[in-house]
Amino acid sequence: APADVSPDLLDRNKLWNAVEKSENRKDACLAREFEIAFPDELNEQQRKAMLDELCKQIVNKYGVVVDASIHEPHAESGSDKRNYHAHILLTTRKASVDEYNQLVLGEKSDIELSNAKRATLGLAKTQDDIKEIRQMWADQANKALVHAMFRETIDHRSYADQNSDFLPTVHEGTKVTQLRRQGIDTEISRQNDQIKYDNLKITLNNRYGSYLEQSSKNVQQKFDQWKEQKELQEKQRIEQEQKQQELGRSNSPNRGFSR
Repeated sequence: APADVSPDLLDRNKLWNAVEKSENRKDACLAREFEIAFPDELNEQQRKAMLDELCKQIVNKYGVVVDASIHEPHAESGSDKRNYHAHILLTTRKASVDEYNQLVLGEKSDIELSNAKRATLGLAKTQDDIKEIRQMWADQANKALVHAMFRETIDHRSYADQNSDFLPTVHEGTKVTQLRRQGIDTEISRQNDQIKYDNLKITLNNRYGSYLEQSSKNVQQKFDQWKEQKELQEKQRIEQEQKQQELGRSNSPNRGFSR
């Protein structure tokens, strides 16, 4: 929140009650939400520090109040145990402090303005602001990874903007996620599993290159040899069964006789 705001007003219930009172329309948008995922290499303290820094940057850029919380993965219900993430709520109005050190919610923040209005103010489109926030997060995450002695990095850009061969997965949503946790496949989950498999092959190919190609050829060659051997064994088995059947008919005591 802006500096000098009374800590009493930063209580969640009081904050959002004040936000609701600042609006006249019943259908007014009270908050904008961002959901972010933490690199699973980081610990609890590092996650909190990263989130705190990002929230400060958002407050400084838009002059709003930010309410954020970190969610742990629900591993017992089948969620990925690495799925630490945060929900960030921004007030849609700019916040300031009056002479009594009380929170005042004024005009709409820049990110809430229409692109037409933003153009008259010399501002870029809202989509560009969202990309900038994503970059803020990526920068904070990569700094934390370096500080924690990890070589992994994250990139906020889409695969298309990165000119990457990777394919994006399809958003699964709550229903598909619940079904997946119950072991029930859907068209979307199967599609995403195939995309992840294809991306893994690209990763391995980029990392190991010609070695993998040669190994793949060796594996394919051994598989072809195994397949040929199995086909030959099956052919020999069928021929042996046919011979036994013919031998059995020739030795039958009723052969050539009828009642």
